Amino acid sequence: MEATDVLRLRVILDDINAERLILPSRPETVNALIIEIKNKLNLAYDFRLQFQDPEFDNALCNLGNIEDLPSKATIKIVRYLEPDLSSTSTDDTLLSDNTDSLDRLCRWPEIFVIPTFSYEVEHALREGNYAFVKEGKTLNLTRDQKHNILDGMAAEIYKHKAYPSTKNILMAAEALVRKHPCLKEKGSGTGYEGWKNSLRFKMGNYRTKLSRAGIKDVAVNAGKRSRTNPEGAASRAKIKRPRRGEINFMPNYPQGETKDTLENLRLEMVEQFKKTVTDRDMIIIHQHMQRTFALRREEIVNSAPPIAELKDRWPALFCEAQLYSEFHRITNQNLPYSFYAALDKYTPQLLKLYKKRKTGSFGEKMEDVLRAYEEQDKNNITAARTAALAGLPLYLKEDSSEVFKTCKDELESIQDGAVALVAVVNEEDVPAGVPFESHHVSIVLEDQVVMSHRSWTDSLVILFGMIYALHLSYPEKLSGFFEFIQVILLNLDDGRKQLKPKLQALRNEL
Repeated sequence: MEATDVLRLRVILDDINAERLILPSRPETVNALIIEIKNKLNLAYDFRLQFQDPEFDNALCNLGNIEDLPSKATIKIVRYLEPDLSSTSTDDTLLSDNTDSLDRLCRWPEIFVIPTFSYEVEHALREGNYAFVKEGKTLNLTRDQKHNILDGMAAEIYKHKAYPSTKNILMAAEALVRKHPCLKEKGSGTGYEGWKNSLRFKMGNYRTKLSRAGIKDVAVNAGKRSRTNPEGAASRAKIKRPRRGEINFMPNYPQGETKDTLENLRLEMVEQFKKTVTDRDMIIIHQHMQRTFALRREEIVNSAPPIAELKDRWPALFCEAQLYSEFHRITNQNLPYSFYAALDKYTPQLLKLYKKRKTGSFGEKMEDVLRAYEEQDKNNITAARTAALAGLPLYLKEDSSEVFKTCKDELESIQDGAVALVAVVNEEDVPAGVPFESHHVSIVLEDQVVMSHRSWTDSLVILFGMIYALHLSYPEKLSGFFEFIQVILLNLDDGRKQLKPKLQALRNEL
């Protein structure tokens, strides 16, 4: 088979979900196919592939060679769930999460999967679809049948988002009518405008029902001022909901756990961190961090405690491996993998765009950055990454001086600034102020060093993870820079994010 063959795939996600995927050309390797599937279906977790082998009566076999895959094939995703803890002895190893305590395990899908409704409704839809294909007749639903459809759709939408955007609702309504064309509305330009409006109102009612049942990510916004609660806050005051593509924003406690039992687990972790690094049981710490995730999010989102207090209460959050695990729990995304995969993809284009930015004071600084990059080893991918990231604020006309700092002595720089990366360097090693090489880099939050790293780019990734894990705001003067990471690099766009014109223009250029 030629490498340019169109690949038509039926991708089995789990026991009840499968997606149709058409790739214009055959990827060169199985790993390249996995990356394509992750991007197309918006899957953040790691997996391997099996395929129905025609040589063995379509029995499932592991896919090891891309050439074994027919041009039209059924493949199955086999997710890596079990952590390999046998070789774990330090907090430098990123462990896979057990997922039993998470409310949501996947992001909003590229193709919305319609759930199965009640037996009666499924029968009516099956007959209605047949009549629509044969005679073009639409189905007249009873009130109970429509309620059943809306209830099922609301529950399926909530599996992905408690607060879906208009774009998400539109996608769900379109998928409903596409699967069941007999539900198409007469006189509607799209055929599903009425379903979109019904789903939007249904989601509001569904959240009310869930909040009364004590589901935390919606209950946190309940109990506002009303006739029965005249002393409550105004209905739009201090609304707490996902703003940056979080999928596990305020999960419920794991089954069988209470605040007291989770607090005991937290205290056990604190005791572990009183030991030396080599004596700590990182397996226990990781398991307890997973188990106490809901308690931690409740505390961080509702109370916003100072960083110093969080370091005392949750010291594992300030270890690199556990920070990345926390980011994965919140967003279902592997932060360093996704960040560097996207950055390496866009770096050549970004550097080309930077060369065109030559006007004004920002243009002069950009020329200095590019000149400094030209003096670096071109085989060093870290130098290209550093130049791309250091030039981005200049391209967006933002002032990074209060966040990205360099100095010869760390003590001289930690004086002000709530959020900062402080690179400790030799003065001659900072061409154009860009820390291509550094002794170490300190991550500063609320005027104290919380973590440090050897690499400036890795430190930036850690800082971004910290912002999510600790529910912090982006630094005001670099909001465009961090939104670029969120929306363009990591694709953490919850469907409602309206980019600033300069960011939208940059996205279009890329």
